[in-house]
Amino acid sequence: MLVYRSLPKTAGLLVAAFALIAASAFMAWASRPGPSFNVVLFVIGAFGVLFFGFGAVRVGQQLFRRDPVVEVSTEGVRDVRLSSQVIPWHVVRGVEQLVVQRQWFVVVLIDEGFEKQYLTGGKRMLQQVNRQIGFLGVNIAVGGLMVSVDELQQAIVKYWQEATSGPAWHEDRR
Repeated sequence: MLVYRSLPKTAGLLVAAFALIAASAFMAWASRPGPSFNVVLFVIGAFGVLFFGFGAVRVGQQLFRRDPVVEVSTEGVRDVRLSSQVIPWHVVRGVEQLVVQRQWFVVVLIDEGFEKQYLTGGKRMLQQVNRQIGFLGVNIAVGGLMVSVDELQQAIVKYWQEATSGPAWHEDRR
């Protein structure tokens, strides 16, 4: 199973990023130096322009990529947004769904030893934070993709069952 980006959803994210950039720029402009200068609003506005501008660049780059984002195959599962490595089926311990503030994820629970080598840099640091607050495993976000959380979870469980010939374990954490 190959999962691609949804062009309309990605374009919608880009439009939202531009709206947030405009709102931040207005906040910074409205508090510009003068008799009623508000340094807090100016700093928040300037930070918003930079933050959402970076996000818009990242989303804009994704808008023109046509390669698959998530691949589920007989070798394992791979999310190119997280790592170039494939998670082989023999390290998978479970598959479940997770929703955090209306953002849906398929969570692939894997051996902790493999998980440490799977993610690098900032993604590893984010994973450590997630682990400390109780979000275990590799979290595959389905927002912006041409697949539902149920379809992706079913495909992963199907391939995992076929590869391991063992019972599948999954649950929903909604």
